[in-house]
Amino acid sequence: MDLYVDYSGTVWGNQMHRGDLPGRAPMLAQMKDWMWRTHGITLLGTLGFENAYSFAMRRDRAEALHINSLADLAAVSSRLKMGGDFEIFTRPEWRAVIRAYGLSFAVQRQYQPNFLYRAVAGGDVDVISAFSSDGRIAQYDLKILADPKGALPPYDAMLLLGPGHAHDLMLIAALKPLVGAIPLNVMQQANLMVDRDQDKRTPAQAAQWLAVHMRH
Repeated sequence: MDLYVDYSGTVWGNQMHRGDLPGRAPMLAQMKDWMWRTHGITLLGTLGFENAYSFAMRRDRAEALHINSLADLAAVSSRLKMGGDFEIFTRPEWRAVIRAYGLSFAVQRQYQPNFLYRAVAGGDVDVISAFSSDGRIAQYDLKILADPKGALPPYDAMLLLGPGHAHDLMLIAALKPLVGAIPLNVMQQANLMVDRDQDKRTPAQAAQWLAVHMRH
């Protein structure tokens, strides 16, 4: 394999076995150095979006309660209902957020992913755990809450080049325009195209749309 996209949080935790969170820029710098030294892999850069664990609310509900961040959420969480998938409440990311912000909800419910988004859209719960680039965030116009304390690890999409092409300047020049080219909201829309019941598109059609709507 010559070219691969992986997520920073996955490499940091699963490959480097790191549990600390020094911040996005230091993590990327250390990953770049580690991948080159240990595997001869070149980290060309990030694509511009991440698929991170996040907390999302219906936009009107968040605005009514003046919630923009997890810190804001903590102030009122004791009277709100939280929905999650079947593993979030046992994951280290959940424990890190609880430690950082002292969240404590009146109700915690678990859902299958498809029902999770319907639950928050329909008002059955106030906030859900989500993956930040999920198309259903765009579909339901949900608000992703900021994480000012950096409790959740970043999951930036990284463009990785294999050792056989480390010095292929023509290939590197061709790939460089992809760095920082795909904003989160654009990736959400592309994901939604292939993850909806009506007017469903193929991955190839979504890729063509993405090529047109990337930053150039």
